[in-house]
Amino acid sequence: MKSKLSPRVLVATLILALGAGGAAFAMNPERCGGGRMEQRMEQHLQEMSGLHRDLKLDAKQDALWQDAEQFTRTNMRSMGEQMRKQRAEALATVSKPGADLRAVVQQMDGLREAGRQQREAGRERWLAVYDSLDATQKEKARLFFKSRIERMPAGGRFAPGGPARD
Repeated sequence: MKSKLSPRVLVATLILALGAGGAAFAMNPERCGGGRMEQRMEQHLQEMSGLHRDLKLDAKQDALWQDAEQFTRTNMRSMGEQMRKQRAEALATVSKPGADLRAVVQQMDGLREAGRQQREAGRERWLAVYDSLDATQKEKARLFFKSRIERMPAGGRFAPGGPARD
């Protein structure tokens, strides 16, 4: 039994991989961290403003809320800009003959790691708001998030029965 792949299989695999990668880079940048992501985040923040009203925060709690909200908005814009910039750089790199795809993947990994760190920093700010709440406020927050989770499709956004993809 042969253990080596035939050259045809290897070339076909490479073509399929590059084709899929090319399709990903050819996607509309608005779908990759562009306006739509920012619009969805803005919608979530608007829903949170209802919770903000219901919680009737004191001055200290409200200052924590404003800090978390401002950080989230700033972070959202920053990540959108970084993703658009990274897409343009990746497209420029892969447009050159003989481009090293490892460099593109490393750029993507760096952006993903930066995003993870920013999400964690934002989460810590929101958890500081939560920690400052009294028991009644925490119960209101729990019910708010319970209602949001119940509205989600069981398997996530793209699960069967979830919202249609754009």
